[in-house]
Parts: sequence; C-alpha cells; structure tokens
Amino acid sequence: MRLRIAAIQLNPLLGKFEENASTALRLVDQIRSKKPDIIIFPELALTGYNFAGPKQIEPYLEEQGGGRCFEFAKKVSQSLKCHTILGYPEKHSSTTYNSAMLIGPDGSLVHNYRKSFLYKTDEIWGAKESPTSFEAFDIVINDRKIKSTIGICMDLNPYKFEAPFEAFEFANFCLEKQVQLILVPTAWMSTSWSEDWKDQAKYTKLFEQQLPFEINMESSAANDIILNSSEEAYDRTKPDKRTAQYWLIRFQPLFFKKHDKMVLVVCNRSGVEGDLMYAGSSSIFRFNGNVYEDGVDLDVFGTLGQGVEGVLLRDVEI
Repeated sequence: MRLRIAAIQLNPLLGKFEENASTALRLVDQIRSKKPDIIIFPELALTGYNFAGPKQIEPYLEEQGGGRCFEFAKKVSQSLKCHTILGYPEKHSSTTYNSAMLIGPDGSLVHNYRKSFLYKTDEIWGAKESPTSFEAFDIVINDRKIKSTIGICMDLNPYKFEAPFEAFEFANFCLEKQVQLILVPTAWMSTSWSEDWKDQAKYTKLFEQQLPFEINMESSAANDIILNSSEEAYDRTKPDKRTAQYWLIRFQPLFFKKHDKMVLVVCNRSGVEGDLMYAGSSSIFRFNGNVYEDGVDLDVFGTLGQGVEGVLLRDVEI
C-alpha cells in the first residue's frame, strides 16, 4: 500500500498561536494539490514548547476534541481529506498532558496520545505522564487498517535517562505490537546545544535571518546524507546528522529481529526558543525487516534542514 506522508517542520513562536497557525497553513497550501494521506506537525506545534511554568501555559491548554489546536487540525483534515497529527497541551480535569491528536478526514478525533516519558521542560510547566503508556491503534486509509503508534520526543529515550540505554522501551513496544507506522512529533534539541549552552545570542541572531521555506517533494541521492558521519560546520539548510542518526539508534531492535515493514516519521521543530535550540531535520525512514550480517535493511526517504521551516513529502510503500 502506498502512503503519501507530509511532515511539516515549523519554528513556532512561544505563545504566538495565530502567527504559528498562519505559517502552518502557508506550508499546508504548498502541498494542497498533492493530496497527502497523512500530515504530521511537531510537538506543541502551534503554541511553542519552552514555557516557564503552569501559569504561562495555562491560556493554551485545551480539552480533547475542542479548542484552537483541535479546530486547526480539523480544518486541515477536512480541507485536504487527510489524517492530521498535531501536538498540543492538553487539560483533562485538573491534569495537564503533553499530547498529540490524530484527526480523521471527516474532522473527528480518531486518537489522542499523551506523552509517556517526560523531559524536564514538560515537568516545569506541569505535564504528567500518560497513565496508559505507549499505545497501538489502527488508522484506516482507503479501507485498509494500518497498525500505528505515536511517540512524542522523549518517548524515544530511556525513561528519565535513568533506564538502561539498551532497554529501548519504545522500539521494543513497536516490535512487540508489530506496528506498521510510527509517528513521532518532537521538539528535539540540536546537537549544537547543551545544558551549559553559551551560544544563545549567536544562534538567536542567526535565526533572525529569514530563510525561504524548504519544500522537499522529490527523492534524491542526497537523502542518505544523514548516514554520513563526517563533521560539518553548522548550516541551517543542512540536516543535523548526529540527531537523525541518534533517532535511528533508538530503534536498534528493529535492525536485529525480522519483522514486516515499519515506516518511521519524525517531525521535529526548528529554531531558538529562550535557552533551547532545536534540531529540525524532520525525516522519513522505513525499516524493511530483513536481518543482515554486514548492514541494516533501512531506507531513508528524505530529511529537511536543521534550521528551516518547510515540508517533507514522500510516497512510501508500507
């Protein structure tokens, strides 16, 4: 089955919902005629991520199936007749979650996932862990069920960075459930950033320079640039190779056990937001499931630059 997947990479401004939504719609318009089956946006795509505390994020919280993020995703899904995945800050009773909604072509809520493994920034603004952990569910496209899962950013890492690296909790869940489609909205930090980051002013100034959208709709030999280990100077238009390689490493169990094809879509954000800088490099991969002694059975379908806003659109057999 062929799926047409679009990852829309944004640099959302903290608390600037209308501006972020306007940019997102401009990017959606770039692919409107291409009729994607699935559009995925980053983690907290329209609100920004680096909130300083519960009071700052409170105006942007919304309940499942209602609120500005939901209405935005509904509009996109209904107008393009596609599925839309959008990260948003959820309020449920008195509890806050870092969540991602999946909206169907008719505008209905198909699935709501709450982040299971929290990063320290989530905890600063009051998010709680999902009470149900990782979940597998079906997406129906062209009358075919596709076993799918959503993981949000830190879900790919060892729990609290305390679990053993080789536990591979999310990857092993995907293997156990034999999912076909892995959807990962993220706000993943750049490898040019660190906990004691000293270059905030330098990169903030760099990101003040506007770049054209990167509209990447064609496969090319350059897709596998992220597999090259050579070090390069920071370039906003080039992928953060070490980040993309790390994403693949976190799915290492899929390289060593036979399985059916699994497609991984990582949609990351870009930009500088306070004292954080993000890696962009949104990517589409496929783990083909054969086990080789001298390599891995992997296809890289494309990757965006680390410091741009844009669209990665690919047709992928699943």
